[in-house]
Amino acid sequence: MRLTAGFSAAILGLACLTGAPARAETPAEFYKGKTVRLVNGGNAGSGYDLYSRMLQPWLAKALNATVIVEARPGAGMLTAMNHVWTSPPDGLTIMLAPGEGAVLAKLTDEPGVRFDLTKFPIVARVNTAPRVLIVNPKGPYKTIADFAASKKQIFIGANGKTDGASDTSAVLCHALKLNCKIMIGYKSSRDFSMAAINGEVDGTVLVEDSASRYSQGDQLRPLVVTAREKSVIMPTVPTVFEALKLDAEAAWWLDFREDLRKIGRLLVVPPDTDAGRLAYLRDVTRKILNDPEALAEFEKLQQPALYGEPREIEAFVKRALDGSLGAERIREIKHVITEKYY
Repeated sequence: MRLTAGFSAAILGLACLTGAPARAETPAEFYKGKTVRLVNGGNAGSGYDLYSRMLQPWLAKALNATVIVEARPGAGMLTAMNHVWTSPPDGLTIMLAPGEGAVLAKLTDEPGVRFDLTKFPIVARVNTAPRVLIVNPKGPYKTIADFAASKKQIFIGANGKTDGASDTSAVLCHALKLNCKIMIGYKSSRDFSMAAINGEVDGTVLVEDSASRYSQGDQLRPLVVTAREKSVIMPTVPTVFEALKLDAEAAWWLDFREDLRKIGRLLVVPPDTDAGRLAYLRDVTRKILNDPEALAEFEKLQQPALYGEPREIEAFVKRALDGSLGAERIREIKHVITEKYY
């Protein structure tokens, strides 16, 4: 049977069409219309919750997706870290993670850690900020010198042993040879800050944005920044290095904790997340965290962003966990942070 010229051309066209390779879906096309979970380990009103909600609309717009904030509080944010560690690596789960707390949890062998931070793909560092010692203004401590000279036991509120507030407090108490008792078990930074306001504890340690909010109206009095770097938000608060004469060992402890602080709040995704989607998330986040309009909004909310390149932050994490501190120093760190003040 003879085929007509038109029918032959149609068959040839179909063959060419079916033989051509399908065009791969771009990451931008993948995210369009999807639902992305932005997980954090804080309670409502905590710094991590506020930062997640600050980022939510910007990520949603950039990804052309629906972004939902999902809080999974518990165990000093380890519950959320463990959850994301085992989440599907499809690019639809992002976590605002406590990078420094996760490093300390590993260094101190904290029970319940089921993840390896060095294998969490880092999207970006969102923020890192100096920490500020704040106290109840009705108490006896007007300056850090008063605090350091106290003969009474000093009670400090915190969540867990590596939540930022507790471990920074432990390092500060150790460096200044203070008689401290760290009271853990509060559900969030808001709860232990309220404990300080209500006089249940003498004070606590918070990142500068949170400390600034509580210092307004003299709810809590800032005494000192716990590092060498002054606070941009609270420039009149002295650093501990300015306010006190410190010996070399005290300086080592405070500098060690400050180096970890620079790891900061991280956006991470589950291990083995698709490389193309990870690269896209990194590019999107870099643009957001360097966008003057976004940065101005974040500053207005007193939640400043300080972008950190993922490769640089990954190097900080690996250096902290590569064993170069030495076994004896690590044992000492574990004792100070997890045992000495509890």
